[in-house]
Amino acid sequence: MKRILCLLSALSFTVITSSCLLISNVIADEKKTEGQQTTAKDYVCGMDVNKDKALKVDHDGKTYYFCSKHCEETFKKDPSKYLKK
Repeated sequence: MKRILCLLSALSFTVITSSCLLISNVIADEKKTEGQQTTAKDYVCGMDVNKDKALKVDHDGKTYYFCSKHCEETFKKDPSKYLKK
């Protein structure tokens, strides 16, 4: 019985921790990094990119940032696919 309770506690902790990480990733797609550079998430590959150096696309009144021409072009082909993630 103690083993079951320990396993359930560990599983609950894992689920809660994972949920918090997912929520923080969705909410914080922009952040400050060392040196106070502003970064944003590349919606295609998920990489953090420096806004000053990244490729940019305006879509529905918002600017999206990309690490490469490939990610930029992939996003342009079907923006809704990547905004649903």
